[in-house]
Amino acid sequence: MRFKVNGVETYASTGGRPHEPAKPWIVFIHGAGSNHLAWLLQTRSMAYDGYNVLAPDLPGHNLSGGEAIPGVAAQAEWLLAAMDAVGCEKAVLCGHSQGGLIALEAARLAPERAQGLVFVATAAAIPVNPALIETAQTAEPKAFTAMTAWAHGPEAHMGDNTWPGGSHIHFGIDTMDLNREGTLASDLQSCAAYDTGLETAASLKCPTLCVFAKLDKMTPLKSGMKLAEALPDNELLVIEDCGHTIPTERPRELTAALRRFLFERIRA
Repeated sequence: MRFKVNGVETYASTGGRPHEPAKPWIVFIHGAGSNHLAWLLQTRSMAYDGYNVLAPDLPGHNLSGGEAIPGVAAQAEWLLAAMDAVGCEKAVLCGHSQGGLIALEAARLAPERAQGLVFVATAAAIPVNPALIETAQTAEPKAFTAMTAWAHGPEAHMGDNTWPGGSHIHFGIDTMDLNREGTLASDLQSCAAYDTGLETAASLKCPTLCVFAKLDKMTPLKSGMKLAEALPDNELLVIEDCGHTIPTERPRELTAALRRFLFERIRA
């Protein structure tokens, strides 16, 4: 769907089904240099499970206009404005990597609007190597290739794709290349600057779910565990033999975990 947020053209996936006033909401937030395509399988599943789905392209990403927003706090404010624009009063927020930071910050800014939080392959803080930021600024395609290689586990590199006929690696590079030039560097700088995650996590009142990957090189499991341990009402799932890109590497496991969380913790 297309709509405007703060006067700027915005695109979001709805999972192929229109929003209905009586249905609960789930909002998917993509990671650095990514866009709504990261959530293709989850959005459709949740939409057909009876949820209103919103998976926006952040500004400057893929089909959304504008420039990338610097800073996680400002990105969270934008997310809340996007929810306002489509009539979403409250929702379960599901964030991957940088999207997890945005979900965390949105829950801090407006705790009454977060029914639950799902953190996928993320942490309370995501330090970024300055060399990677510099590469994203000066040789963006090289940064795409490097990040995509690091983000995928061994099976994804072997061509064992959960999407028959596709390539995890090429999909990752192509997805990043859809965004406006300079977006990746801006996203990485935003991640590197965010440093209040643990304090915010400890203050949350809503149920949470962490889905992490044992072989994650982008947000290592030990970093994710610090977030999981800080959350007051949390469930944890660690997926074996998987890298950072859980939504596409292990979509069945992630979708099953989402369903359990939504129906047992949120709808119960």
